[in-house]
Amino acid sequence: MSGSGAEGSASTPAASAPTSFRGGISLTAGQVTAGVGSAEDVETAQSSSVVYDDPATIRAYQAVRVLDQTELPRGGVSVETAAVGRIQFGIPPETIKDSMRLGLGVPSVYIVPVDRFCTETGPALGVNLAEFEFPAYFNFFVQQKRCTLIVDSNEAERSIREVFSETLLGPEQFRREKDPITFEDEDFDPDYPPEMMPNFEKEFRHFRIMPNGKELVLETLLKFRHFQSSKEGQPNENIGIPPEIEEEEEDTKEEDGVKEITMKEAPEADDQTGPTMKTSFSMPEITAMLHADDTKRMLSELDDEDEWDVEKPWTFSSTKWIGDVATVYPDGVSDEDIAAGNCKRAEIFKMPGGQEYILHDIDENNAIVGKARFSGNVEVHEFMSVDGFGGKDLMMELATRRRKSASSRSSFSSLADSENSDSEDDNDFDDMFGNSDSLLPPTFYPPSFGVTVLGNSHGFDKQGSTSGYVLWINGRGVMIDPPPYSTATLGREGIRPGTIVGMILTHCHADHDAGAFQKILTDSRVAVITTPTIYKSFIRKYAALSELSPSLLRHSHRHIPAIIGTPLRFQGATFHFTYTLHTIPCVGFRVDWRGRSMVFTGDHFNSPPAIDKLEETGVLSKMRANDLRHLPLQETDLLLHEAGAPPIHTPLDVLLKLPPHVKKHLYVVHTSALPEGCELRVAPTGTAGTIRLDEMKLKDQNAAGKRQPPRLGGNSIPEDSPLENEIMYKSLLTNNEYEYGDSGRDMFTPSLLTGNSRQQAGTVSGRRANPRISFVGKASAEPPLVSMRPPSSTDAWFILNLLSAVPFITSLSYAHSMEVLESARVDAFCINDIVVPMNRRTEVLCVVWEGTCMERDHSENPMKDIARPSNRRGKGLRAENSMMQVMQGRHKPLTEKDLNTRKRVGVWQAGDWTGPRSLQPEKRLSGESSTSDSHDIVAMSKQGVKAITIEISKLHLILKDGSPLYRRYLSKRSRQAHVRALQRAGSGPSRHNLDIENINVMELIESNSALAKLSAVQKRHLESLTEGPVIYNSNQPLWNDGDPVDKAFLIVAGTVSFVPKHKHQQKNKASEVRDTDSDIRRDRFADKLLARLHGRQAISSGVSFSRGHFLGDISKMVTGLLADKHGPEEGNQQNIDDFHDAVEDHGDDKGAHFDISNHEQMIANSIEGATPEHESTLLAGKNGGCVVMYFPKSSLVPFLDKYPGFLLSLLGTQVVV
Repeated sequence: MSGSGAEGSASTPAASAPTSFRGGISLTAGQVTAGVGSAEDVETAQSSSVVYDDPATIRAYQAVRVLDQTELPRGGVSVETAAVGRIQFGIPPETIKDSMRLGLGVPSVYIVPVDRFCTETGPALGVNLAEFEFPAYFNFFVQQKRCTLIVDSNEAERSIREVFSETLLGPEQFRREKDPITFEDEDFDPDYPPEMMPNFEKEFRHFRIMPNGKELVLETLLKFRHFQSSKEGQPNENIGIPPEIEEEEEDTKEEDGVKEITMKEAPEADDQTGPTMKTSFSMPEITAMLHADDTKRMLSELDDEDEWDVEKPWTFSSTKWIGDVATVYPDGVSDEDIAAGNCKRAEIFKMPGGQEYILHDIDENNAIVGKARFSGNVEVHEFMSVDGFGGKDLMMELATRRRKSASSRSSFSSLADSENSDSEDDNDFDDMFGNSDSLLPPTFYPPSFGVTVLGNSHGFDKQGSTSGYVLWINGRGVMIDPPPYSTATLGREGIRPGTIVGMILTHCHADHDAGAFQKILTDSRVAVITTPTIYKSFIRKYAALSELSPSLLRHSHRHIPAIIGTPLRFQGATFHFTYTLHTIPCVGFRVDWRGRSMVFTGDHFNSPPAIDKLEETGVLSKMRANDLRHLPLQETDLLLHEAGAPPIHTPLDVLLKLPPHVKKHLYVVHTSALPEGCELRVAPTGTAGTIRLDEMKLKDQNAAGKRQPPRLGGNSIPEDSPLENEIMYKSLLTNNEYEYGDSGRDMFTPSLLTGNSRQQAGTVSGRRANPRISFVGKASAEPPLVSMRPPSSTDAWFILNLLSAVPFITSLSYAHSMEVLESARVDAFCINDIVVPMNRRTEVLCVVWEGTCMERDHSENPMKDIARPSNRRGKGLRAENSMMQVMQGRHKPLTEKDLNTRKRVGVWQAGDWTGPRSLQPEKRLSGESSTSDSHDIVAMSKQGVKAITIEISKLHLILKDGSPLYRRYLSKRSRQAHVRALQRAGSGPSRHNLDIENINVMELIESNSALAKLSAVQKRHLESLTEGPVIYNSNQPLWNDGDPVDKAFLIVAGTVSFVPKHKHQQKNKASEVRDTDSDIRRDRFADKLLARLHGRQAISSGVSFSRGHFLGDISKMVTGLLADKHGPEEGNQQNIDDFHDAVEDHGDDKGAHFDISNHEQMIANSIEGATPEHESTLLAGKNGGCVVMYFPKSSLVPFLDKYPGFLLSLLGTQVVV
């Protein structure tokens, strides 16, 4: 049967029950099917249930027990069977921890979903839904058994084999039989001693040899099962059947020679629909398993809509006729027993398109003794976070959270869809912040040098998340092996994505790289730092899993090669990388900043006795062994050392034997807990536990003769000088990093001096300083902490990085970007200072650099006891202030009464901005909100606020001159303003045409459940790409079957619908797409539609789509950006390398770099090359046609190329509602 066929009518609810979709869809459930253009399959299913499900079969199937089924908190479904134990559908990261936590037992059988990545726009976008690595490791190393993966195609198996071979055994070039290499030259500095280089061929082979002497191979851990389709027009053969129901003799009677048999009681049948069932344990029930005493409380905190239970009917005929079946047998069953059909087994039926699955538990008599049914959509909770972060229990958090969007830009300002729903917003406010003790928005002051631990556990620990960290350098974050959902977790702490500027990837095991892929999909500005070998492995892995081209993945971020032996400067710190001893390439590093340092060991096996043995056997050279021994013994302020089970991790007893001076600075990571009474420490998680190395006192290294402070040339101050030496000379109070006096003079002014010395701080070379970074605050106040952060040469870069979140800025050229930077000013504010007064809300663009701001009612009588300077610069200033900006006033501190009022106000955290709607599309954060004319924007962080401001009048001129997108936006606004003027005058075109011309594209985008979750930059960019409007008359085609795919549409008014195909067309098309196995991926990227509010579903032809709906065959439009569906020949590593590195330039001795020209050519080919054709017909509505805006392929493809996360969310869809 066709993979895009429909499920039978027996599985659809009554046609009278409407199903509503956000964006205006309202259709009866009888219109909802598993695919588009599947009328023949629907008819087959309908007729088969009548012809082949006789009353006895119906009753027998109804009597089959419904299997225990649990919906796992992290996503996926676990079903208990008698034949093979638990079977799990969907494998999001760390779901084995859910099974262990709930006492279910870790399954050994997993169904890999058709869609292997979460494509829902939001915090879960890019999460791997087929993370098979740790289930396989757990089954092999703990349960001593192989893991069975049930896949939907040969292509899926090939991808998994390719990925797992690399992550289990290492890159192929180090383990191939013919001419394996020992290392890659591009990973090392040309002067790096060859004797210190690792021999990866020997090291990885050492780890592959098992205790029994055999070499570990992929088949040692995994085995695969496939879904098999029946012959066309024929039912599945040799499948289990419902058991016969015993006859009750006393109820048997004959009438007119016909025997009537009354069977034992069974659930009542509803015609052909079969019984209803409870498909899963809901989150309240899971909570009850965890904390039985808290069940009542948890239930009271959940709305009815939060129940994850679904009641659905089904019949035996649907599995028999339209389901593809995969069979799993218990371990140890012989081939003879399988052939005879007299052994237990589980049969899993994938219904058309993978939209749902039915599972049968079969006994040795071929009878169905249990059944289950579950959706083919792996649902990941919107409020997923890093488990254990800050001491929070993920399961308890999910049980008490409402299902709502976690993509809001502001914790206060985006709490409700409507600005007029105050009562609704109050409820949302409570959900977000709880009681009055936590009503202030979260704020976090990043250290100038330090570490926040995101997760501190490992993949087999049921408590806590896998290890991940944020290294803070000059207040900017660099993630280290981020766990999944890290961005969303940090966002709830007030840490916006814009403050995370880099990511260090140590190696490609799933517990270290799963969050990395998610990060690069959702934040194109992030830099990925790792060696070329690890980077290539990472790209190969996720290109295979996601089916996006390696070129597109490389283009989604920037790679900074970490070269062993070459110091790497990044954001004002210096990194030194080294390869550790692990099963695959893995790095550790040392980072130095202004006299302080940290060593991060990464995953490795560091046991001195074992290293000695490896040196004796020739696996390690002497210098390589010494380098490994020295790794944890370096003089440093902080040592983050991993621990775990040997032989791939460092045993805890090795750390206990380290010298006392090493253990003094040691935190153990990658471990769940330490033995009671252990003298070692586990690194604390959460922002509250941030290790702030910049606040630690430097050792008296001068007295010890170990190290002298750097000598200052003239009056200049090197950026890498120790902090205590530096702060004697400079401060952000009065200094300007970009302006200084005569050559040889000090470029900074003294800062933290007192008395007469402070009075001198206002002059440089005998004149008043003209600071670009100023301190604004009360004369007697202490300077805010944000003004004390040492300046860095990367500050200008970071200012541009923050500004790049503002629409249109990234479309500027280098020269125009420099103009923006020249026009910007940076000021530091004390708590309760007014940052932007209400009368200036539309006149300035204000981007928060550090701290948190909040709207405060101007009528609260701002304090007036401020010594205000005159307007003339430098006159009237008190010496101890060195202020440049005229003070805007201050507000009184918030009282408990103020906090308890729960007023709906806007909140801005580091990376957020405000300004006119043109630059801040989110109204609640803009200068045109309903509160902007009565509320000031006030600094609320006790550490103060640092903000970047640019006059709109100046920025408008720069954007108008340098941004084509901005000019297109202005043109649209001008046209709308003209139309509104005509409307007011009552003249001009007809009212209908006026309405068409007066289209608000941003409102259309906001009405779409997926497009609304785009960032502000993406929304404005997408808005600027629209063309039109275009009017289509009734039944006029927007596209026809066979037309080129050259545009996508956004509906303004009216309706559109797909036209059903004729049966003979479907048959021909089905036979065409099934000719080769490689085309099975059409199941994934075929005629499925995405109804965002209710998960992944497909809508039958004839359903009408309306205002705000986005329609386009995106998979066909971006064919050039997707991985070649045929791929390289399996087993030929040279072809694999050539395939994945086709767009790479190897000319640089220090690492492979992405060839931009090749990628641009690929985009051009996608736009100008052979255009794929539509395989469907889309018509304007019968009653009045439709009005649409459209996106030409020539502009939409580059947009999707720029934002690969959004592209991933559109693949496999024709409609986003």
